[in-house]
Amino acid sequence: MASKASQHDIIISIHPQHLANIISRVKNHEFRNYLLPPSTKRLLIYETSPASAIRYVATISHGKQPGEICDSTGLRNDEFDRGDLEGRVKYGYEIRKLEEFPKPYSLDDLKRNGWLNGAPQKYCFVKPAMDDVLKSVPLRLIFDTLPAATSPAAEALLPTAYTRVQRSMREESRSVAGIQKTKPPQSRGRGRQALLEQWLRCGPSA
Repeated sequence: MASKASQHDIIISIHPQHLANIISRVKNHEFRNYLLPPSTKRLLIYETSPASAIRYVATISHGKQPGEICDSTGLRNDEFDRGDLEGRVKYGYEIRKLEEFPKPYSLDDLKRNGWLNGAPQKYCFVKPAMDDVLKSVPLRLIFDTLPAATSPAAEALLPTAYTRVQRSMREESRSVAGIQKTKPPQSRGRGRQALLEQWLRCGPSA
């Protein structure tokens, strides 16, 4: 039986300036206009021209939607949460861990080994032959924001953002007095339901 492509690792293209912001931690979310497969745990980052190579591996979160990041420290996080990037990006993936291969794998290397036919235009799953080789290659840690008790496997067991919101709304509805004290934001164009969900995720504004 032929081996299957990795369901947890994908190869994805990122421009050099965006990769530099990720390495320096100026940017802590990668934004995309499409939802990655839910099984995706790691991104093998193909840095586009002039590097045209894979050198870094990022461990990521699930795809977050506007209002779910709630972290002002990262580049464009607030714009995304406010919905200012609507029409350009729909999902944000937190970069939780970044590691580096001992040497870059150039596009020529990738093609010669049969791992890629060309630079990925969107994303592609890691082929079995590539996975077999790379899983034995030691990686150098650049940074790791994952708590010791939290791993990608444990993340898969957590409830979805939608479930958390629904649960929070049910709990808050049982305590109307508590909501009235902090006064969740009023609807101004986006709708009361959407703003209430964001308020429950992120807490009341300062």
